[in-house]
Amino acid sequence: MYYFYWLPIGTDARVGRTPWVTWTLVVANVFVFAAVHLTPGAVGASYGWAFKAAHPTVVSAIASLFLHADPIHLLGNMLFLAVFGPALESRIGGLRFVICFLACGWLSNLAQAAAILARIPALAPVPIVGASGAISGLMGLFLVRLYFARLRFASLTMLLLHGTVRPTRFTLPAIVGIVLWFGMTVVQALAEEAPETAYIAHLGGALLGVAFGFAMGLAREGRLEHHLARARRQAERGEWFAALGEVETYLAAVPDDPAVLAQAARIQRVTQQEAQAAARFREAIRLWLKRGALREACDGYEEMKRLLGAVTLAPADLLRVARACEDLGRSGDASRAYEAYGRRYPERQAAALALLKSAEIERKLLNNHGRARFLYDELLRRDLPSSTREMVEERRVATVRALERQTPAA
Repeated sequence: MYYFYWLPIGTDARVGRTPWVTWTLVVANVFVFAAVHLTPGAVGASYGWAFKAAHPTVVSAIASLFLHADPIHLLGNMLFLAVFGPALESRIGGLRFVICFLACGWLSNLAQAAAILARIPALAPVPIVGASGAISGLMGLFLVRLYFARLRFASLTMLLLHGTVRPTRFTLPAIVGIVLWFGMTVVQALAEEAPETAYIAHLGGALLGVAFGFAMGLAREGRLEHHLARARRQAERGEWFAALGEVETYLAAVPDDPAVLAQAARIQRVTQQEAQAAARFREAIRLWLKRGALREACDGYEEMKRLLGAVTLAPADLLRVARACEDLGRSGDASRAYEAYGRRYPERQAAALALLKSAEIERKLLNNHGRARFLYDELLRRDLPSSTREMVEERRVATVRALERQTPAA
């Protein structure tokens, strides 16, 4: 899996969440390798678990994915798993990811066994070990789902061979890099450059990954995300209207993606379409609230206020944002949201309670007695029920005393 002397070291595809399955597979492979090679007699015992063309079983085909011949074999496979796995797992989910990993590994080993029995039956008792077929399957999935991503490479091997101090780096589109790898594997297989290498498993795994990707509908998802990738690159170059066009194309197909709605709002703010930006922010926050993504809703509200100033949310949404910020322990954000509700919707029954809530947060949680007194004064200028007015007056007095204690005598 080497690109001549170049090794892939990462991609520009964003990872939305921690890829627990990928890292679990990496840890499992390293743990099994260490256990087999450091435990006396374990290498011989592992022969019984390894997959062999002479006796192919599902159990041995899966077990062989976690067995490796030597440290270089292990490190090479784990490098490719770490490069291609996280971005892919974050898009297809951990369950589908591990199912594809195991299925591609199992079926690619069966393909390798069939090739051995057909061409070199003398090798039938020789174990076929390593996760290469499974990882090749993930590369096939990556080719379908994230063909537009860019792969980063470094000349790590040349660094060792030539004694250079600084490795050279470059990037390639994923579709180019993976197709080059596929072509090189075909050439090596035809030339029988290294007969001990399971080239058929590599090729079979890649083809299976491509087939699984199309069967799961990842091609359409990839085409849609390609619009967002182009938008991001155009925005980095300052091509804002082109970026907005790509985002709008995505939203025409997926209108209820709050993260992309917020992305569109940012671009529209830059292009001075502030009314449209505010509408997009409001819709994104409404969707986040509906889905229980409270942190994202609070962040979106704060960003909207920061970028657009005086705009606000619908009454119910603004109150939900205030409560969400309070639940998340973001007292300052909660206070500002409650205050915004009380000022923006003074005719509503909950307006006075929202201002009171803001004052209480300022006084009790933020120790900002000056701001609390200001809010109490605002409340007392309103038409309040007598019981509420008495309570506000008492708390204002307590706040004034607290301020006097904080102010040193002249």
